[in-house]
Amino acid sequence: MKNKKTIIVIVALILAITLIAGLVLGMDKVRNLFGQATGQQQPQGVRVTNVTANSATIVWQTTIPVIGQIEYGTTPGSFLLRSAETNQTANHNLTLSPLLPETIYYFRIRVADQVYDDNGAPYSFTTKAITETISPSPTLPPQPEAALPEEPETGPNTSDSFPEITPQATPTTISQTTPQGEEAEYTLGDFVEKFGTSDPEFDLNEDGIVNSQDWSLYQQQNP
Repeated sequence: MKNKKTIIVIVALILAITLIAGLVLGMDKVRNLFGQATGQQQPQGVRVTNVTANSATIVWQTTIPVIGQIEYGTTPGSFLLRSAETNQTANHNLTLSPLLPETIYYFRIRVADQVYDDNGAPYSFTTKAITETISPSPTLPPQPEAALPEEPETGPNTSDSFPEITPQATPTTISQTTPQGEEAEYTLGDFVEKFGTSDPEFDLNEDGIVNSQDWSLYQQQNP
């Protein structure tokens, strides 16, 4: 009876030892698998490209396809801003925008529950200053000055409006005797050339200006 109890105790001990050993080995295997997965998703070749005044692109690679996320901010210990990928990939490319110009930004990479930085310190970059592009004004060639028409001489009375008179194809020739007794012949064209002047030879009504009234008077005096 005593031997039977001893055998049962020994068997129980063996089973307990085997179970404990299995659990220990299983935990090690789980740790190894977890460590292997963690190493495969660790970011490699992290670099910042295409930095402008208001954006920057973060590029990195992983051994296996994962979904990455950038956590960033303007102070080393504050990562309030986030930009995440939507699909699993091994070649990662995330653009951070909008950013402030001439500002230092700090960031780290998160994959699942793991956070990766630059050996204990956050990655960083500085945005560029805003550059204003001013287009040169086109240079116009100098324009020649337009010649101003000569204004006819006017007498004291310039309020008369002169109707537009088109000379006939065959001008009417009318004779007039000058004060010296010589006979002068004037045409409508002669009067038109003197319109607006005070030429006494054509200012028949002596109002100080030659106009259409003088031509009418001339026609009446020389029917």
